[in-house]
Amino acid sequence: MNHQVSAQSQKLLLQMGRKIRRTLDLHTIGQQTVNNLGETLGLSRCIICPYQSSSLQVKVAAEYCQEPFLPMLGVGISLASAPHIVQALATLEPVVVESLGPDDPFERHSLLVVATAYQDQPNGIISLHRCESGSSGNGKSDRPWTQCQIEFVEELADQVGSAIALATLYQENSQRRQEISQFKKQFLLTASHELRTPLNHIIGYLQLTVDDLADDPIEERAFIEEAHRSALHLSKVIGNVLDSIESSEACHTHAELASVRRQEKSLHQ
Repeated sequence: MNHQVSAQSQKLLLQMGRKIRRTLDLHTIGQQTVNNLGETLGLSRCIICPYQSSSLQVKVAAEYCQEPFLPMLGVGISLASAPHIVQALATLEPVVVESLGPDDPFERHSLLVVATAYQDQPNGIISLHRCESGSSGNGKSDRPWTQCQIEFVEELADQVGSAIALATLYQENSQRRQEISQFKKQFLLTASHELRTPLNHIIGYLQLTVDDLADDPIEERAFIEEAHRSALHLSKVIGNVLDSIESSEACHTHAELASVRRQEKSLHQ
């Protein structure tokens, strides 16, 4: 979205974008976005909702809300009952709703809805509200949304969409690293137990044999046979451990190659 905005608006966008890019925390990104828009545009309310393509609803994750209006934080919004949100997600274009009717539970008089996106894939919704009583900071609720305001929100939404994508990727990688670390700990504990048990059996039975503690040749042979069985079991356990390590390395290499291919594809688009 390459819109021309005023020099003052461009300066504000740079400042807001810089704040948003300083963090990889999704909640912080959302709260900074709604606070910046709410205060800058004198809104009654501003909300942001993450979005996934499989979702049938979006949930308000961050909110700027002036008194006396009812807060929406944590509210789930069904997409089936929100055509303006569906339209914004489908077209990646701003949607203006001039009137929601007197029965709206959140007293919204008009809305400006803009989707956030990364590489043309929507990942969130920003919804700006002017409410009925007109008690929002800078004027009456029935004034129209100006083209400058719409373009300003579009430009900021571009930056927020990229920030959300980066923070989501960081969060997923962090979670994956934690899962891998936990798996490694559990693997080492299990492998240690599985290796030590047959090894202790081998050492024990051979020690009995070396110390001539067998009562007769038959018992001595039984000790050696037990040590042999434990040695075969130990060999099998070691083979399983090596196979697991090899499989894990292969998966890691495959994931790295897939990541490189995605990056190359992105660069050539």
